[in-house]
Amino acid sequence: MKLCVFGGTGMIGSSVIRVARAKGYDVVALARRPEVLRDQFPVIQAVQGDVFKPETIRAAIADSDAVISTLGPPLRTLRSHLIPAKRKTTIYSEGVINIAKAMKESGKRRLIVAASLIGIDPKPDGSWPALIIVKLVLMPMLGYQYRDTAKMKEKLVQFHDLDWTLVGLSRLKGGEAKGRYRTSIGTPLHHPSNISRSDLADYLVSIINDSATYRQWTEISW
Repeated sequence: MKLCVFGGTGMIGSSVIRVARAKGYDVVALARRPEVLRDQFPVIQAVQGDVFKPETIRAAIADSDAVISTLGPPLRTLRSHLIPAKRKTTIYSEGVINIAKAMKESGKRRLIVAASLIGIDPKPDGSWPALIIVKLVLMPMLGYQYRDTAKMKEKLVQFHDLDWTLVGLSRLKGGEAKGRYRTSIGTPLHHPSNISRSDLADYLVSIINDSATYRQWTEISW
């Protein structure tokens, strides 16, 4: 089975590639700088492209059975959030939707998208301290990103021919996988906290054939 990964040069995407390879998947990954992927993962097929150029998306998914997106705003955007010109992104509402459109045109069905919980879950079941941090700190800093995620969700639910899944995550951590985590499907997860990139990657790959997650939003946390 061949898996196509978008965002493979990022920390989540590279973890997805490692997990997928360990589970026996053939992997193709699209990147603007494919040489980075070739150096890190010489056994995968790395192709040059951009999610804002639909023709490159179609080429990447041509022989793929499933697609996982770990796309997100560039780190320079996050680090420059105080500069108004940088406080915007369309990586979700346009980039991911371009992937969905290309999949529909190509007759592909399985799409899994990882993004921030805020924007995917309209009423997250967070603790009071966490909700206060979201309101007073995260929304002023990263509200543009969460609003773009919400736009993506609104658009993606219109793709009735795709078996899509939105995976909402809260705070990411590095380190080794614990091999255990909590998840929910179509309902808020109680007091979500941290999740390692390794455990998130394991979950993303594990639900590829899980029909219970088709056309649903899910959440994951330790």
